[in-house]
Amino acid sequence: MRSRYLPPLVVSFALVTWSGWASAQTLPPAGPPAAAPAVSAVGGLSASSATSGVLVGATFTYPVTDRVSFEALGSYLGRGPGARALNLNFGMLVNLLPADRKAVPYVALGGGLYRTSFDLDNAHLFGGLMSQYAPGTQLVPFGGMLGFGMMQGYTGTMWQGPWTGPTFDPQDMPHFYESRLGMMTVPANGRWGARRFTDPVISLGGGLNAALTSHVFVRPDARALVVLANGDHYTVGVMSFSLGYRF
Repeated sequence: MRSRYLPPLVVSFALVTWSGWASAQTLPPAGPPAAAPAVSAVGGLSASSATSGVLVGATFTYPVTDRVSFEALGSYLGRGPGARALNLNFGMLVNLLPADRKAVPYVALGGGLYRTSFDLDNAHLFGGLMSQYAPGTQLVPFGGMLGFGMMQGYTGTMWQGPWTGPTFDPQDMPHFYESRLGMMTVPANGRWGARRFTDPVISLGGGLNAALTSHVFVRPDARALVVLANGDHYTVGVMSFSLGYRF
């Protein structure tokens, strides 16, 4: 005999199943949203026309919208023998796809401060001069070219024009910094000490934010750091890889 309760049970089961499926489609995904504050550790390499070295640092990102995040970045850069730099940068990351994708490409734009330190006693900088020139010898940088001229009695800060006398070139110091040292004198005690420069920097680049889990992500990134001073610029290329945690 046919049960009179079967049609209502079938209808009820269908309604419950459909409601559960619809609810599953509207529930938020497990874990934190894609646009959430995050921290990451950074490692990589930096290179310029003169030197190259390792890079280590950390970042903090804070989302403003689904597409735009603020970023604070601090990094240490090895800049070759006797040289190192610190980069402090604040900027924006702009996602090129919605942030809820597993892999999201982005562009980065920022600015901040770039502080470089040179140990002039290093043999790749001015450390080898003591065996070549007597204490008190004057060194004057050349305008528009690498190196220093050896002379006495010059009162300027940079030599312009042709030069035929003795020269010295600190092989691992970019001209961007050489030209700013001004006239130098070979020290009597043989110790040059350190010189430091702090300049504004613009950061341009981009990368890919790839989620490993709902919290953990990796981020390969490439940027150009354009350091500015005295109407001139110096560019450092940075290739880095970040391992991050999204809260």
